[in-house]
Amino acid sequence: MRITNNMLRQDALASVQVNARGIARAQQQVSTGLRIQRPSDDPSASTQAMRAGSSLTAITQYRRNIDRATARTAAEEGTLDSLSDALTRAKELGVSQGTGTASTQTRAVAKAEVDALLEHAIALGNTQYDGEYLFAGNRVDVRPFDAARPGFVAADPSDTTGNTPLSLFGAPATEIGAGQRVRTTHDGAAVFLTSGKNPLAALKQLSDALGADDQTAIQSALGTVDAAFDHTQALIGETGARTNQLQVATTNLGALEGTLTTFKSSLEDVDIEKAMTELVGKQTAYQAAMMATSKVLSLNLTDYLK
Repeated sequence: MRITNNMLRQDALASVQVNARGIARAQQQVSTGLRIQRPSDDPSASTQAMRAGSSLTAITQYRRNIDRATARTAAEEGTLDSLSDALTRAKELGVSQGTGTASTQTRAVAKAEVDALLEHAIALGNTQYDGEYLFAGNRVDVRPFDAARPGFVAADPSDTTGNTPLSLFGAPATEIGAGQRVRTTHDGAAVFLTSGKNPLAALKQLSDALGADDQTAIQSALGTVDAAFDHTQALIGETGARTNQLQVATTNLGALEGTLTTFKSSLEDVDIEKAMTELVGKQTAYQAAMMATSKVLSLNLTDYLK
């Protein structure tokens, strides 16, 4: 094949362009610190890096969910502690008024305090966090308890049966990890409507017994108050266990985040020293190509005829 001057010039220019592109790529790696500038640079590594990035984004959302769940759990624990205190005071009043030394007058005074404790317990049942009712179950926008209604259960606008609103059953769950969900609070039915352990019913029973000035009824009501107190303590224990679960989930996410960040960095980040060495090498090659090209382009037939 005959080699012409035009072919030499084209080859020389192509070599210069290749070296120029190499310098541009090396400069970009050094300036950004990234080995992969576009998926075509390393399709396999790009795919893995994108998957790791998606997982890191999910971890960020899981952290938000855990923070919210932790705050709701803390709010419930504080509410249950207050309910426990109310039941403790009711027990003290019941014990003091359940003896033969108590009088109609002292029992009337105690009834007034128990009624106040009942109102306080109903208010605790309507505790809100971030604009939502903690114990409203599946309908966090509906106030769950009402002092004026039978059983103190508020009417659910969507319930037409006249029975206990189904919305009180089933607390909302939050995703705190891949395939891992946790209920942030107990529902209203679990806390306030458990048969034989209902704190609202227990306080009402004690109030009625005090109002009737009935020593036997007061002593019987004390048993119900005790059962409600023990049930509340058990719920507090479950809340503490949930808090521990959320803390463990946070720790696990932190470890996973570190692993994924390191893995993603190993795929994407460039070795700066290596990249600088490569840049210098490409600059040297570019300068040599430019020099050779200038020699080739300056040659013509006239130069040989001189």
